[in-house]
Amino acid sequence: MKNKFILSHFFYLTSILSLLFCFGCGDTEDEQDVINPAYHTFLDEPDDQSLQADDQPLQLTARLTDIELKEAEQWLHLTLKDWTNLKDEDWEKLKGEDWVRLTDAEVKALMNLKVPPGWAFEEADEALRKKHREAQLFQQFGDIPQLRYMVEFDRTWGGGIVTLERAKQLVADMAAMYFLFPGPGNQQSFEKMRNMLQSIIEQGKRSLEKEELRLLEQLRIEDPEAWVKSMRAFFIEKHGNTPGTNTIIEFLRKLELDLPRADNECRSYLTAYNALYTAFKIRSTYEYEYYAMFEASDQLRPIVAEVPLRILEKYREARAEGISFYDIDWDND
Repeated sequence: MKNKFILSHFFYLTSILSLLFCFGCGDTEDEQDVINPAYHTFLDEPDDQSLQADDQPLQLTARLTDIELKEAEQWLHLTLKDWTNLKDEDWEKLKGEDWVRLTDAEVKALMNLKVPPGWAFEEADEALRKKHREAQLFQQFGDIPQLRYMVEFDRTWGGGIVTLERAKQLVADMAAMYFLFPGPGNQQSFEKMRNMLQSIIEQGKRSLEKEELRLLEQLRIEDPEAWVKSMRAFFIEKHGNTPGTNTIIEFLRKLELDLPRADNECRSYLTAYNALYTAFKIRSTYEYEYYAMFEASDQLRPIVAEVPLRILEKYREARAEGISFYDIDWDND
């Protein structure tokens, strides 16, 4: 029973994890890729159709709020030991509005159901086979919140887009599985689901940050002085009130207000800039700082290489015409 139970979960995990590569890949402009597994079950066995690649393309998730992301992070920081020690009310908190709950009468019926020997291989009726599996598990472990959660989750979610809420529930599902069947395999499955939740949270944070920066960029066009104050607050909140943060803000202020900038200020900006940002985030998230890096470099040594010079020219043209840096058409040269 245990081997067949875990095998079913293995195929389920394979269909989800095969799509995990969507996170952190490709153009960072596409901040809201989601996972769309072909099916889910912890009791059903996969068929050939369910294991095929999903025909529908990945879709955008609903926009997440800062409150939702912070709430999800509370679950993310739990260790596997923390999960196994959750109280009954904690398991209830994980159940969404669309949750299909078991009644006490249903659980009692499953615990009293006579399960025929050989049901796992001989029972042809899918619904009856699932019922026998549920019955055997309740008879083996009793009416405990972990098992209720797994059975209810299986009845609630038949596959589809993995939202932030579903990701939390998937982590809980794997934690419950580990509680019932502890072992390295289920521990690894739990960690992979938790990594997926972390990816969704980070993706949501990047999306919110990008939205905030787009609003700041529009403010820069309309009111540069107000933009400087808002950017200072943004940077301090994100990076702290550090010398590097102040160096960057002061350089951006002088650049946007067309104030003179000494060569040593350019060098200090480039040093602080390289210390704060990674190459994978610069272009899509921090457009103005990226532009400022070109201006600082050009002042120290005029840029002559074709590609970086064209990038700098595109920024300057957009700035002169009052176009948001996020709306530059980089393909139209």
